[in-house]
Amino acid sequence: MTRSHRFGRRPVLALSAALGLMAGSARGQGAPLRLVVGFPAGTTPDTLARLYGASLSATLGQPVVVDNRVGGGGILAAEGVARAVPDGNTLFVAGNGPISINRHLTDRLPFDPDANFRPIGFLGISMQVLVVRPGLATDLAGFLAAARERDVNYGSVGAGSASHLLMAGLSATAGLKAQHVPYRGAPQALIEIASGRLDAMVAAIGSALPLIREGKVIPLAVTGPARDPLLPAVPSFDEAGLPGFVLPVWNALFAPRATPDAAVARIAAALAEAQRDEAVRRGVTAAGFSVEARDPSAMAAFISAESARWGEIARATGVRLTD
Repeated sequence: MTRSHRFGRRPVLALSAALGLMAGSARGQGAPLRLVVGFPAGTTPDTLARLYGASLSATLGQPVVVDNRVGGGGILAAEGVARAVPDGNTLFVAGNGPISINRHLTDRLPFDPDANFRPIGFLGISMQVLVVRPGLATDLAGFLAAARERDVNYGSVGAGSASHLLMAGLSATAGLKAQHVPYRGAPQALIEIASGRLDAMVAAIGSALPLIREGKVIPLAVTGPARDPLLPAVPSFDEAGLPGFVLPVWNALFAPRATPDAAVARIAAALAEAQRDEAVRRGVTAAGFSVEARDPSAMAAFISAESARWGEIARATGVRLTD
């Protein structure tokens, strides 16, 4: 399924007239900047892409299109961007799954995260929260006790996603027999928990927050090193007695590996400008994420270290993607 949405051109034309478009970056200027998202409209990656899209459009002087290519937990979108013309006009809005995690779960990825992509910058970083259906438990100890008495099921945003692997790691560490049920995105899984048809899920805080506030899902623990400001009454996993689950989820922009340095620098500068925009910052916070300003080289180092940790969890759980 592919859905494209175009931001308005009038602010772009005004900026172009004032600045004459950035010198040295005229190539492809008339073409739209395509942000390829591997999840449906309304999911966190899609929300962040649209949030940044208007600012990028104004700064770069070209329209921005959000292209939802849903499938394989982001793998379909990744494959498409890896094969795109590396002219700086096609970017991948990626999360942990296709970049840091999937490489540890299969030998048959249709792309190589390192060989096919180069990082540009983060759109947002968030901790995750374990939520359960009402009536199952009110704290982590209660959930673990209930899950040991009977089999439970848990949702994720797709096989090989951060939400899948973290819950698999929790199950392995605590000795649970839990059945994984993948969904196309967090909203679908969270609705199933609220309805009582699904037991649990580890989700980005921003995705779960509306239903938490309504009392329709119960938060038990967050994956950060301490309590999260958005959920001050919810302990961290460390505090709740289950250490070792301190891994954020993030969404970021990546370009095809052969994209010229000048094009990457141009987009990275526009992204940095967007991160200073108060409206963008408020939107990122409202989505349950925080702005993380790192240049491409610092971002690459962060992802490398994080990927090693995901590899440890993958080996400990034995999770593999079905070929």
